[in-house]
Amino acid sequence: MRTIALEEHFWTPELASPPGTGVLALWGDQVDGRLRDLGKSRLADMDAAGIDVQVLSHVQPAAQAMAGAAGVDMARRANDHLAAAVASHPDRFAGFATLPTAEPAEAAEELERAVGDLGFVGGLVNSTLGTNGAFLDDARFEPLLDRFERLDVPLYLHPSPPPEGLREILFGGIPQPARTRLATGAWGWHAECGLHALRMVVAGVFDRHPGLRLIIGHCGEMVPFMLGRIDQMMRPEWAALAMPVSEYFLRNVWVTTSGMFTLPPVLCTVQVFGVDRVLFSVDYPFSPNAPGRALIDALPLSPADKAKIAGGNAERVLGLA
Repeated sequence: MRTIALEEHFWTPELASPPGTGVLALWGDQVDGRLRDLGKSRLADMDAAGIDVQVLSHVQPAAQAMAGAAGVDMARRANDHLAAAVASHPDRFAGFATLPTAEPAEAAEELERAVGDLGFVGGLVNSTLGTNGAFLDDARFEPLLDRFERLDVPLYLHPSPPPEGLREILFGGIPQPARTRLATGAWGWHAECGLHALRMVVAGVFDRHPGLRLIIGHCGEMVPFMLGRIDQMMRPEWAALAMPVSEYFLRNVWVTTSGMFTLPPVLCTVQVFGVDRVLFSVDYPFSPNAPGRALIDALPLSPADKAKIAGGNAERVLGLA
Protein backbone atom coordinates (compact mmCIF):
# COMPACT_ATOMS: atom_id res chain seq x y z
CA MET A 1 0.00 0.00 0.00
CA ARG A 2 1.66 3.22 -1.19
CA THR A 3 1.33 6.17 1.20
CA ILE A 4 1.32 9.72 -0.23
CA ALA A 5 1.01 12.61 2.23
CA LEU A 6 -0.28 15.85 0.67
CA GLU A 7 0.02 18.61 3.27
CA GLU A 8 3.67 18.43 4.27
CA HIS A 9 5.64 21.60 4.77
CA PHE A 10 9.05 23.20 4.31
CA TRP A 11 10.43 26.71 4.21
CA THR A 12 13.32 28.56 2.69
CA PRO A 13 15.80 30.58 4.75
CA GLU A 14 14.58 33.75 3.02
CA LEU A 15 10.95 33.22 4.06
CA ALA A 16 11.47 31.59 7.46
CA SER A 17 9.98 33.28 10.51
CA PRO A 18 12.43 35.04 12.84
CA PRO A 19 12.88 33.21 16.18
CA GLY A 20 9.89 33.61 18.46
CA THR A 21 7.54 34.91 15.75
CA GLY A 22 4.99 33.50 13.32
CA VAL A 23 5.04 29.73 13.05
CA LEU A 24 7.86 29.46 15.59
CA ALA A 25 5.80 31.31 18.20
CA LEU A 26 3.15 28.62 17.87
CA TRP A 27 5.22 25.47 17.53
CA GLY A 28 8.61 26.39 18.93
CA ASP A 29 12.03 26.70 17.39
CA GLN A 30 12.40 22.92 17.09
CA VAL A 31 10.33 22.89 13.90
CA ASP A 32 12.73 25.27 12.17
CA GLY A 33 15.31 22.61 11.39
CA ARG A 34 12.65 20.15 10.23
CA LEU A 35 11.17 22.73 7.87
CA ARG A 36 14.57 23.54 6.39
CA ASP A 37 15.57 19.90 5.93
CA LEU A 38 14.67 18.43 2.55
CA GLY A 39 17.03 15.49 2.72
CA LYS A 40 18.39 12.85 5.04
CA SER A 41 16.56 13.56 8.30
CA ARG A 42 13.18 14.12 6.65
CA LEU A 43 13.52 10.95 4.60
CA ALA A 44 14.54 8.95 7.67
CA ASP A 45 11.43 10.19 9.51
CA MET A 46 9.27 9.22 6.54
CA ASP A 47 10.88 5.77 6.38
CA ALA A 48 10.36 5.16 10.09
CA ALA A 49 6.63 5.88 9.74
CA GLY A 50 6.13 4.07 6.43
CA ILE A 51 5.40 7.14 4.32
CA ASP A 52 6.51 6.82 0.73
CA VAL A 53 5.92 10.30 -0.72
CA GLN A 54 5.49 13.81 0.64
CA VAL A 55 3.90 16.53 -1.49
CA LEU A 56 5.69 19.60 -0.17
CA SER A 57 4.37 23.14 0.24
CA HIS A 58 5.85 26.28 1.76
CA VAL A 59 4.68 27.33 5.21
CA GLN A 60 2.30 30.31 5.34
CA PRO A 61 2.34 33.17 4.61
CA ALA A 62 5.29 32.60 2.26
CA ALA A 63 5.28 35.08 -0.65
CA GLN A 64 1.58 35.84 -0.28
CA ALA A 65 2.26 38.62 2.20
CA MET A 66 4.58 40.43 -0.23
CA ALA A 67 3.26 42.76 -2.91
CA GLY A 68 4.74 43.70 -6.25
CA ALA A 69 7.91 42.41 -7.85
CA ALA A 70 9.40 41.38 -4.50
CA GLY A 71 6.63 38.84 -3.88
CA VAL A 72 6.84 37.47 -7.40
CA ASP A 73 10.62 37.08 -7.16
CA MET A 74 10.42 35.43 -3.74
CA ALA A 75 7.81 32.95 -4.95
CA ARG A 76 10.01 32.00 -7.91
CA ARG A 77 13.01 31.51 -5.62
CA ALA A 78 11.01 29.34 -3.22
CA ASN A 79 9.69 27.23 -6.08
CA ASP A 80 13.15 26.79 -7.55
CA HIS A 81 14.41 25.73 -4.12
CA LEU A 82 11.68 23.12 -3.85
CA ALA A 83 12.20 21.93 -7.43
CA ALA A 84 15.84 21.17 -6.64
CA ALA A 85 14.79 19.02 -3.68
CA VAL A 86 12.21 17.16 -5.77
CA ALA A 87 14.80 16.57 -8.49
CA SER A 88 17.17 15.10 -5.89
CA HIS A 89 14.52 12.66 -4.62
CA PRO A 90 11.90 12.33 -7.37
CA ASP A 91 10.53 9.08 -5.97
CA ARG A 92 9.97 10.60 -2.51
CA PHE A 93 8.96 14.23 -3.04
CA ALA A 94 6.53 16.19 -5.19
CA GLY A 95 5.71 19.89 -5.05
CA PHE A 96 2.87 22.38 -4.73
CA ALA A 97 3.75 25.83 -6.05
CA THR A 98 4.13 28.86 -3.80
CA LEU A 99 2.21 31.75 -5.37
CA PRO A 100 2.40 35.56 -4.97
CA THR A 101 -1.34 36.07 -4.54
CA ALA A 102 -1.04 39.82 -4.01
CA GLU A 103 -0.44 39.91 -7.79
CA PRO A 104 -2.99 37.41 -9.19
CA ALA A 105 -1.95 37.71 -12.85
CA GLU A 106 1.69 37.13 -11.96
CA ALA A 107 0.64 34.29 -9.64
CA ALA A 108 -1.08 32.63 -12.59
CA GLU A 109 2.11 32.91 -14.64
CA GLU A 110 4.18 31.47 -11.80
CA LEU A 111 1.74 28.57 -11.44
CA GLU A 112 2.15 27.82 -15.14
CA ARG A 113 5.94 27.94 -14.84
CA ALA A 114 5.92 25.73 -11.75
CA VAL A 115 3.70 23.12 -13.39
CA GLY A 116 5.09 23.29 -16.90
CA ASP A 117 8.79 23.83 -16.25
CA LEU A 118 9.33 22.52 -12.72
CA GLY A 119 6.89 19.59 -12.84
CA PHE A 120 4.84 20.56 -9.80
CA VAL A 121 1.49 18.84 -9.28
CA GLY A 122 -0.54 21.93 -8.34
CA GLY A 123 -0.39 24.94 -6.06
CA LEU A 124 -1.10 25.63 -2.41
CA VAL A 125 -2.73 28.92 -1.43
CA ASN A 126 -2.97 29.94 2.19
CA SER A 127 -6.33 31.55 2.90
CA THR A 128 -6.00 34.98 1.33
CA LEU A 129 -8.11 37.01 3.77
CA GLY A 130 -5.27 37.59 6.22
CA THR A 131 -2.64 38.44 3.61
CA ASN A 132 -4.58 39.96 0.71
CA GLY A 133 -7.76 41.25 2.34
CA ALA A 134 -10.21 39.16 0.29
CA PHE A 135 -11.35 35.59 -0.27
CA LEU A 136 -10.59 33.77 -3.51
CA ASP A 137 -14.12 34.38 -4.81
CA ASP A 138 -13.14 38.04 -5.24
CA ALA A 139 -12.98 39.08 -8.90
CA ARG A 140 -9.30 39.98 -8.62
CA PHE A 141 -8.40 36.29 -8.36
CA GLU A 142 -10.19 35.21 -11.55
CA PRO A 143 -6.93 35.02 -13.60
CA LEU A 144 -5.43 32.64 -11.04
CA LEU A 145 -8.51 30.42 -10.74
CA ASP A 146 -8.80 30.30 -14.51
CA ARG A 147 -5.19 29.16 -14.80
CA PHE A 148 -5.68 26.39 -12.24
CA GLU A 149 -8.67 25.18 -14.26
CA ARG A 150 -6.92 25.39 -17.65
CA LEU A 151 -3.80 23.61 -16.36
CA ASP A 152 -6.06 20.97 -14.74
CA VAL A 153 -4.08 20.90 -11.50
CA PRO A 154 -5.60 21.15 -8.02
CA LEU A 155 -5.59 24.19 -5.77
CA TYR A 156 -4.88 23.20 -2.18
CA LEU A 157 -6.60 25.79 0.04
CA HIS A 158 -4.74 25.93 3.35
CA PRO A 159 -5.71 27.87 6.50
CA SER A 160 -4.00 31.09 7.50
CA PRO A 161 -4.34 33.43 10.51
CA PRO A 162 -7.06 36.09 10.32
CA PRO A 163 -6.31 39.81 9.92
CA GLU A 164 -5.35 41.46 13.20
CA GLY A 165 -8.58 43.48 13.40
CA LEU A 166 -10.73 40.39 13.03
CA ARG A 167 -8.53 38.48 15.44
CA GLU A 168 -9.12 41.14 18.09
CA ILE A 169 -12.91 41.03 17.56
CA LEU A 170 -13.17 37.25 17.68
CA PHE A 171 -10.44 36.31 20.12
CA GLY A 172 -9.65 39.43 22.14
CA GLY A 173 -9.78 39.19 25.92
CA ILE A 174 -8.47 35.61 25.96
CA PRO A 175 -5.07 35.20 27.65
CA GLN A 176 -2.02 34.10 25.70
CA PRO A 177 -1.03 31.59 24.49
CA ALA A 178 -4.61 30.30 24.40
CA ARG A 179 -5.69 33.29 22.30
CA THR A 180 -3.22 32.56 19.52
CA ARG A 181 -4.00 28.85 19.53
CA LEU A 182 -7.76 29.43 19.45
CA ALA A 183 -7.36 31.92 16.60
CA THR A 184 -5.32 29.43 14.56
CA GLY A 185 -4.83 25.69 14.85
CA ALA A 186 -7.28 24.97 17.67
CA TRP A 187 -10.30 26.46 15.87
CA GLY A 188 -10.17 29.80 14.10
CA TRP A 189 -8.28 29.17 10.93
CA HIS A 190 -10.13 25.92 10.28
CA ALA A 191 -13.48 27.69 10.59
CA GLU A 192 -12.28 30.43 8.25
CA CYS A 193 -10.92 27.97 5.69
CA GLY A 194 -14.21 26.06 5.69
CA LEU A 195 -16.05 29.36 5.21
CA HIS A 196 -13.61 30.22 2.42
CA ALA A 197 -14.48 27.02 0.55
CA LEU A 198 -18.21 27.60 1.13
CA ARG A 199 -17.93 31.15 -0.16
CA MET A 200 -16.29 29.86 -3.33
CA VAL A 201 -19.29 27.59 -3.89
CA VAL A 202 -22.01 30.10 -2.98
CA ALA A 203 -20.34 32.93 -4.92
CA GLY A 204 -20.51 30.82 -8.07
CA VAL A 205 -16.80 30.07 -8.53
CA PHE A 206 -17.52 26.49 -9.58
CA ASP A 207 -20.27 27.51 -11.97
CA ARG A 208 -17.77 29.83 -13.66
CA HIS A 209 -14.98 27.24 -13.40
CA PRO A 210 -16.64 23.81 -13.44
CA GLY A 211 -13.30 22.08 -13.99
CA LEU A 212 -11.56 23.74 -11.03
CA ARG A 213 -10.39 21.16 -8.48
CA LEU A 214 -10.06 22.21 -4.85
CA ILE A 215 -8.41 20.33 -2.00
CA ILE A 216 -9.00 21.27 1.65
CA GLY A 217 -7.33 19.69 4.66
CA HIS A 218 -8.07 18.79 8.27
CA CYS A 219 -10.96 16.49 7.34
CA GLY A 220 -12.69 19.21 5.35
CA GLU A 221 -12.32 22.16 7.75
CA MET A 222 -15.60 21.26 9.53
CA VAL A 223 -17.63 21.19 6.30
CA PRO A 224 -18.45 17.43 6.23
CA PHE A 225 -20.16 17.60 9.62
CA MET A 226 -22.33 20.52 8.46
CA LEU A 227 -22.93 19.72 4.79
CA GLY A 228 -26.41 18.24 5.19
CA ARG A 229 -27.48 21.19 7.33
CA ILE A 230 -26.03 23.60 4.77
CA ASP A 231 -28.16 22.05 2.03
CA GLN A 232 -31.24 22.38 4.23
CA MET A 233 -30.60 26.05 4.93
CA MET A 234 -29.14 27.22 1.60
CA ARG A 235 -31.48 26.83 -1.36
CA PRO A 236 -29.54 27.00 -4.67
CA GLU A 237 -31.77 29.68 -6.18
CA TRP A 238 -30.92 32.09 -3.35
CA ALA A 239 -27.37 32.26 -4.72
CA ALA A 240 -28.29 31.63 -8.38
CA LEU A 241 -26.51 28.28 -8.21
CA ALA A 242 -27.07 25.52 -10.73
CA MET A 243 -27.29 22.81 -8.04
CA PRO A 244 -27.23 22.31 -4.25
CA VAL A 245 -24.10 23.28 -2.34
CA SER A 246 -23.26 19.66 -1.48
CA GLU A 247 -23.14 18.69 -5.15
CA TYR A 248 -20.36 21.18 -5.81
CA PHE A 249 -18.36 19.76 -2.93
CA LEU A 250 -18.87 16.23 -4.23
CA ARG A 251 -17.88 17.30 -7.76
CA ASN A 252 -15.08 19.82 -7.25
CA VAL A 253 -13.60 19.25 -3.79
CA TRP A 254 -11.31 16.63 -2.26
CA VAL A 255 -10.46 16.43 1.45
CA THR A 256 -7.32 15.35 3.30
CA THR A 257 -6.80 13.95 6.78
CA SER A 258 -4.03 16.41 7.71
CA GLY A 259 -3.59 16.84 11.45
CA MET A 260 -6.62 14.69 12.31
CA PHE A 261 -5.62 11.41 13.95
CA THR A 262 -8.83 10.18 15.60
CA LEU A 263 -11.41 8.02 13.85
CA PRO A 264 -14.70 9.96 14.28
CA PRO A 265 -13.86 13.00 12.10
CA VAL A 266 -12.13 10.84 9.50
CA LEU A 267 -15.04 8.42 9.28
CA CYS A 268 -17.51 11.32 9.09
CA THR A 269 -15.50 12.69 6.16
CA VAL A 270 -15.45 9.31 4.42
CA GLN A 271 -19.20 8.85 4.93
CA VAL A 272 -20.07 12.33 3.60
CA PHE A 273 -17.54 12.69 0.76
CA GLY A 274 -17.05 9.04 -0.15
CA VAL A 275 -13.83 7.08 -0.02
CA ASP A 276 -12.71 8.25 -3.48
CA ARG A 277 -12.48 11.91 -2.35
CA VAL A 278 -10.47 11.45 0.85
CA LEU A 279 -6.67 11.69 0.76
CA PHE A 280 -4.03 10.98 3.38
CA SER A 281 -2.00 13.80 4.92
CA VAL A 282 -0.01 14.34 8.11
CA ASP A 283 0.77 18.10 8.33
CA TYR A 284 4.47 17.44 8.97
CA PRO A 285 6.37 18.76 10.89
CA PHE A 286 3.55 20.38 12.87
CA SER A 287 2.14 16.91 13.37
CA PRO A 288 4.37 13.83 13.63
CA ASN A 289 4.40 11.20 10.93
CA ALA A 290 3.86 8.17 13.18
CA PRO A 291 0.29 8.89 14.41
CA GLY A 292 -0.70 9.97 10.91
CA ARG A 293 0.41 6.65 9.51
CA ALA A 294 -1.17 4.79 12.44
CA LEU A 295 -4.52 6.33 11.56
CA ILE A 296 -4.45 4.64 8.15
CA ASP A 297 -3.81 1.28 9.81
CA ALA A 298 -6.67 1.85 12.28
CA LEU A 299 -9.34 2.74 9.72
CA PRO A 300 -12.17 0.16 9.83
CA LEU A 301 -12.26 -0.06 6.04
CA SER A 302 -11.47 -2.72 3.49
CA PRO A 303 -7.84 -3.02 2.35
CA ALA A 304 -8.85 -1.65 -1.05
CA ASP A 305 -10.45 1.45 0.49
CA LYS A 306 -7.50 1.99 2.84
CA ALA A 307 -5.19 1.86 -0.17
CA LYS A 308 -7.28 4.52 -1.93
CA ILE A 309 -7.01 6.92 1.01
CA ALA A 310 -3.36 6.13 1.68
CA GLY A 311 -2.18 6.93 -1.81
CA GLY A 312 -4.35 5.66 -4.63
CA ASN A 313 -6.59 8.71 -4.70
CA ALA A 314 -3.57 11.02 -4.66
CA GLU A 315 -2.06 9.17 -7.59
CA ARG A 316 -5.23 9.86 -9.56
CA VAL A 317 -5.90 13.46 -8.41
CA LEU A 318 -2.29 14.63 -8.71
CA GLY A 319 -1.19 12.46 -11.59
CA LEU A 320 1.53 10.77 -9.55
CA ALA A 321 2.71 7.56 -11.15
